[in-house]
Amino acid sequence: MSGALRVLLVEDCEDDALLVLRALRRGGFELSWQRVHDRAALMAALAQPWDVVLSDFSILGFSGMEALLICKAVQSDLPFILVSGTVGEEMAVALMKAGANDYVMKHNLSRLAPALQRELDDAAARASLRRAELALIDSEKRFHAFMDAGPFMASIRNQDGHYLYTNKGWDSALCADAASRVGPLDALSPDQLMAAVVVNDQAIMASARAHETIQEFHLTPASVAYRKNIRFPFIGSAGQHLLGELSTDVTALKQSEETIRRLAFLDPLTELPNRRLMQDRLSHALALTARSGQHGALLFLDLDHFKTLNDTHGHDAGDQILKLIAARLSGAMRSQDTVARSGGDEFVIILEKLSCDVDLAAREVVAIGQMILRLISAPYEHDGVSHRMSASIGVVLFCGTAHSPDELMQHADIALYSAKAAGRNLQRIFDPAMQERIAVHSAQMEDLRLAMEQHSFVLHYQPQVDAGGVLTGVEALLRMQHPSKGLVMPDAFIGLAEESGLIVELGYWTLETACAQLQQWSMAPASAQLTIAVNVSARQFSDGDFVARVLQIVERSGIDPTLLILELTESLLLEEVDRTVDKMAALRRCGMRMSLDDFGMGFSSLSYLKLLPLYEIKIDRGFVKHLISDANDAVIVSAIIALAAGFGLSVIAEGVETAAQLAYLKSQGCQRFQGYLFGRPLPVALLDLPVLASPPSPFPLTKTDQYHA
Repeated sequence: MSGALRVLLVEDCEDDALLVLRALRRGGFELSWQRVHDRAALMAALAQPWDVVLSDFSILGFSGMEALLICKAVQSDLPFILVSGTVGEEMAVALMKAGANDYVMKHNLSRLAPALQRELDDAAARASLRRAELALIDSEKRFHAFMDAGPFMASIRNQDGHYLYTNKGWDSALCADAASRVGPLDALSPDQLMAAVVVNDQAIMASARAHETIQEFHLTPASVAYRKNIRFPFIGSAGQHLLGELSTDVTALKQSEETIRRLAFLDPLTELPNRRLMQDRLSHALALTARSGQHGALLFLDLDHFKTLNDTHGHDAGDQILKLIAARLSGAMRSQDTVARSGGDEFVIILEKLSCDVDLAAREVVAIGQMILRLISAPYEHDGVSHRMSASIGVVLFCGTAHSPDELMQHADIALYSAKAAGRNLQRIFDPAMQERIAVHSAQMEDLRLAMEQHSFVLHYQPQVDAGGVLTGVEALLRMQHPSKGLVMPDAFIGLAEESGLIVELGYWTLETACAQLQQWSMAPASAQLTIAVNVSARQFSDGDFVARVLQIVERSGIDPTLLILELTESLLLEEVDRTVDKMAALRRCGMRMSLDDFGMGFSSLSYLKLLPLYEIKIDRGFVKHLISDANDAVIVSAIIALAAGFGLSVIAEGVETAAQLAYLKSQGCQRFQGYLFGRPLPVALLDLPVLASPPSPFPLTKTDQYHA
C-alpha cells in the first residue's frame, strides 16, 4: 500500500488505543488514524475514506456489534476487525456472521499486524473480485483473469454435471500429488468429480437456492484442512440451467474457532478442563446421581508449598510440574471421571458412579484419595533436578440435587482448609461441623480486624517482685475490648493475629504503649526505676525492620532503654541463629535487655545460652505449677536456676501462686517472681501508679467502662 494506512479506531480507552497503534507500527505500517468512542463520532468519521476499522467490543454506552452494523450500513466493504479483551466465543461467532472480518485479543496484539495484513490482502482480493464482475460484461478475458487471480477454486457445471469451466485454483488445489489425499475430491477427471456430487447438485438446482457447506479433508493422519463451498444455480446467457461453485480454504478460520473453544473450556497449560467446563460437568454429575441413586464425589486438591517451588526454582519448573501432575491425575482416573484445573496449583476431580451406599462410597473415595496422594508424592524430574511434592485434598460426597454446585464447591473448600490445618499431605471429607468451625474462625477473625480498625486494645500489667517482695517492674499483657464479650484474653486472639500477620503491627503498638507508660512513670520518683517486660512474637522479630522500628519507638518515647525488657520465645531461635544474634546484639548495645520466655518448654539447644546476649531466663508456669507435688518439675526448676547462675543470667519464675512455691524458688536461688501471689494483671489505673495521660499512636487506648478480672 502506498502512503499511510488510514485506520479508524473505535475505542474508549486511550491507553488501549495507543497499544494497538504501537502494535501496528511494529508490524511495519505507517498510520493515519482517528479515535472515536460513540455513535455520533463514528457516523461523522465514516464520511471520510478509511482502509480499516479496528473496534473494541465493550465500549461505554456503545458496543462492538453496534459499531459493526453502522460500518456495514455506511460502507459495506470496509474491513472491520474486532480488537478486544472481553468477547466470548458465542459473541465472537455472532460478530463474524454479522460481517466482522477478523478478531484479535488485546492480550495477544502480536497477531494484529499479520491479521490486518491478511485482511488488507483479502480486501484487495475482494475489490479485485468486484472490479472483475463489472468487467465480465465487456470482456471474457477479464473474467478469466479475475477468476484465476483469486485465492479460491471456482467452477461452472451444466445440468448433466459436466464441468464447463474451472479456474486455476483447481490446478494448485488438486495437483496430481495432492489429489490422492483429499477425500471426496480425490478424482482427477471431470466425470469422476461429477459422479461424487451429481445428486446433491441436482437437488440444489431444483431448489433454485444457494447451498453452503464446510468440507473436511484429512491430508495426513495428523493434518486436517477445511474448505467452504458455496454452490448456486443460475441461468446462462443461452437460457441453460447452470451451477456455479466457489471453494475457499477456511482452515485458518476453523483453527481459530477451535482455539476459541479451547480457551473457553480448557486450561491452556495442562489441557485439562478449566473451571467453567468443570462446573458444567459437576452439574451433569449431580443430575446423574439424582437419576441413578449412585453417589458422586467432588475433590479439591491443592499442592502444598507450591509457591516455595516457584520462588526457588522458577515458574518454568512450576509449570512443568503442574503439567506432569495433570498427566498423572488424568492417567489414573476412570473414563467417566473429570480432572480439571481450577487455577494456580489447584485441581478439581469429579468422581461419578460410586456406590449407592454412602459408607461404601466414602471408603471408595478415601482409597482414591490415598492413591492420589501417593501419585503426587512420587518424584518429578526437571532440568536434571528431582522435586518432591505433596497435596491436601478436601472431599464432599453428593447424591441428588439437594446441594447446588456452588454449595458443593464451598463444602469441598472447607474440607480442604481442614486438611491443610491438620498438617497437609492429607485428605478430609466434609462434615457440617467443619463448616461450623470455619464460621467460628471467620467470626473471630472479623472481631480481630474490627478491633484493629477501632483501636480496641488495652494493656494490663502484672507485677514482678524481688526476693524481698519489692516491686521491680511489670509485664505488659495485651487485652482486646469487645463491645459485647467484654475483655477478651490473648489466648482467644493471639493465634489469629499470628495467622493473619496482624501480630506484627499489634506488637509494635504494644511496645509503643508500654514505652509511653515507662515515660510517664519516669516522672515520679516512686516509679522511675520500674521495668516493663514486653512479649515479642517470632513473626514480629523476623520483620526485616524490627530493630529499626524498636529503636525509633524507644527514641521517640524518650525512655531509659535499660528499663525495657523484651521477652523472646524459644521458637524464634530455631532458624537463622546468626541473624537472631545480630538483632539481639544491636538492641543490647542500645541498653535494652532480653529475656528468654517459657524456658524449657521448647526444643532449642542449650548452646544458645552461650551465643545469645540474654539478660534473663523466665521459668515457665507449667513447671512452677506442680513444683511442690512433682519431684521431676522441682528438679527441672532447680536445674534451670543453676544453669542461669552458671551463665551469669538473672532468672524469674512466672505463675507463682502459693507461699510454698515461693519458698522453694527462693531456696534454689531464684531472684524475681511473677504470679497471682503478688497480683493479677491489672489496668494501669489499678496499680496505684502514675497513669498514662496521652495514649500513643497508631492505636489509641479505648477507655473501658468496667474492669473484668
